[in-house]
Amino acid sequence: MWKSQSLADASRGIALMRTWLLLILLLGCGVLLWQWHGTGPIPLERIEAPRAATGQIERPVPPEAMRVPTVSAEGPEVEVPIGADSDETSLMDVALAAMHAAQLDQPCLAGTASKAEARKVAIHRWVDESGILHFSDQAPVGKAVGHRQIEVEGLPPIVVNASGYDVNLPDFLAQRAVADAQAIERILRGSLGVDGDPGLVLNVEFIASAQSYAQRVGNPLMIGSEGTYSMADRTIHVRLQDQKEANFEILRHEITHALIHERIGSLPTALNEGMAGYFERLEVSGLGARVEIHESTASLRSAAVGGDGHEELVDLLARDGMLFYAAGREQRYLRAYALIAVLMGNPDGRQALGAVLSAQRSAPCRPIASERLLDEHYPGGLVKLARDWAGWLRDPPRTVQAY
Repeated sequence: MWKSQSLADASRGIALMRTWLLLILLLGCGVLLWQWHGTGPIPLERIEAPRAATGQIERPVPPEAMRVPTVSAEGPEVEVPIGADSDETSLMDVALAAMHAAQLDQPCLAGTASKAEARKVAIHRWVDESGILHFSDQAPVGKAVGHRQIEVEGLPPIVVNASGYDVNLPDFLAQRAVADAQAIERILRGSLGVDGDPGLVLNVEFIASAQSYAQRVGNPLMIGSEGTYSMADRTIHVRLQDQKEANFEILRHEITHALIHERIGSLPTALNEGMAGYFERLEVSGLGARVEIHESTASLRSAAVGGDGHEELVDLLARDGMLFYAAGREQRYLRAYALIAVLMGNPDGRQALGAVLSAQRSAPCRPIASERLLDEHYPGGLVKLARDWAGWLRDPPRTVQAY
């Protein structure tokens, strides 16, 4: 059932690749430091990064779409494309690797909710104009029927503080942020067995300007990204988008990362990003939620694998940290999302994923060998999972997964 030779070969290849990427990272950081001291900080001008087509995952924006302003001593500011060659390491690759290294200094399993103190909380109950029943710690916005305020003592599973840094945040946006966060937490707890102390507080900050966003994120090279999560202060930064729903996609993606850090630990990157990509597609309605699988077949088929998919799945799961975020990561984002969609699509798959998450929580400081656990818990083992995953990518289904 288990192809140990394939895993050994993949592990040796990954180890060699890790060494080369580390050397490239050190060289890139040296060049950046030389440029920083020689010419001053990189100008924080707006980077135009058009939204990708449906089905592409954009946290961060693919480097091909980015242009970084530079200043010449002889002439005006010019724009230089980054990462035009996907086989080369770009400044965005260096930035992502640096951010990943910085996150390693944070606690393996945050568990900040354990410090929360019980208090009285006002819960609002109402029915909206569509006839859907709502419960929230935020008062309703718009038409509400039968609005009641119930005072309870205790702690909600998760508390979200949403604010605007350089923009007045509409009430509905803050309320949606709370509802989405609570829905993701509820699914993680109810469908995957991810439990934790109540009272977890997440801060969400929406930022309008590119300059303010880069300043708040603290990394000029991440100016082209749309959202980040800081483990240090449990704050999600969202670059405000023109399209309303795009803000919530970014928010749900980063909320998932936050909950994984709080409740699970150092989950292997492919599973971490795959879960974030899956839950960013969540649609919340009252106490229910669903993920509609209706991706662009062209975008997903561009990430399709050949044969039975076993070697590709082993490679994907083995690429942790900077190896996942290296050049070509757009394809890995899609493959990781597809893997989670396959696992969440049936009770056996959810049970297998839940077993991986439980094992990670019990040893949160180091990514566990997820391929071995999936081989043990998925019916038919890793070979069957790889076959199901490869088939899903070649012919993406159009379905709805309800919770």
